[in-house]
Amino acid sequence: MRDRVLPRSFLLIILAVGLGIGLVRSGFSERIPAVTDLAELSTAIETLAARVADATVTLHVTASDEQGNVMSGEGSGFVVDAFLGVVITNAHVVKDAKTVRVIFYDRREELGKVLGVDRQTDLAVVKIPPGAARKQLAWGDSDRLRPGSLVMAVGSPLQLNGTTSLGVVSALHRKLNTSADSYEDFVQFDAFIDRGSSGGPLVDMGGEVVGINTAIGAGGGSTTWSGISYAVPSAIARRFCEDLAEHGRVRRGWVGIRVDRVTADLAKNLGLDRPHGAVLRWVDPDGPAMTAGLKANDVLLNLNGVEITDSTHVRARVAALPPGEKANFRVLTGGKIALIEVVIGELKQQEDI
Repeated sequence: MRDRVLPRSFLLIILAVGLGIGLVRSGFSERIPAVTDLAELSTAIETLAARVADATVTLHVTASDEQGNVMSGEGSGFVVDAFLGVVITNAHVVKDAKTVRVIFYDRREELGKVLGVDRQTDLAVVKIPPGAARKQLAWGDSDRLRPGSLVMAVGSPLQLNGTTSLGVVSALHRKLNTSADSYEDFVQFDAFIDRGSSGGPLVDMGGEVVGINTAIGAGGGSTTWSGISYAVPSAIARRFCEDLAEHGRVRRGWVGIRVDRVTADLAKNLGLDRPHGAVLRWVDPDGPAMTAGLKANDVLLNLNGVEITDSTHVRARVAALPPGEKANFRVLTGGKIALIEVVIGELKQQEDI
């Protein structure tokens, strides 16, 4: 009698169900749901990829070096406003550009104009003729991402236009130390990007932009992909890009503090369940933080509902707050938890936030 060959989808169902049973027996209370229709899943991914690719562009850039030699390079970008013609990309793609040629997924081309560049967050905005783009992408909420969240990266790695890659978020709040004055709070993920992907969209499964693909490699400085990718989260990128589009520059939030990380020993002494948050080492006597009642040695635990992981995280997030708006800090002060409302100012000096 010949052995029966089980369909691949059936095998995957058996594996998924078996894994769920194993987890329940190990003491977990929730069973992992099995995938029951792989064809339906594939169709959904295909639809998502087509929608994102239609709003993703390739940027062919020419620039001059210090000797006047003309150089060229390529990057990626995506349309966030087709009516006005607004394209988002990385600063390192279009900085010092003489010309920017915007190539759509359907191979139409337009000349673009750089509206603004912010090198400290590696963000830039390019203007194209209104109505030239036929599709656009909506901003999503990167604060909803968790390790394991499915994401899709689209762009032009290695000059391969419209390349789509699916992966998962592997970590949050990464810092690459690209420069001493940078504001970094990267999403780390394993979907493939490489040279030329910079500026392309990282989207969630709803097709909303949760990040801007920016760097590869363990330190963000590798020349070839090694399974680690980084994106500027939309929680930071969205407002800064809106500033660049409207004002040609970014307005960073400021509260007048200097912070340090919470060590394991300090967390234990403070009664925290684990090291997280940022401890205030200095508060500007004329700043919004002091006006609101924050003081040295207070520990910032949460900002507008988002847990603060460390001092780098709070620095990037405070800078991303709109000047003039109010922000809520959950603070450990004097051994008690308090919610303190701070009116955000505008940053003038880089050494504090």
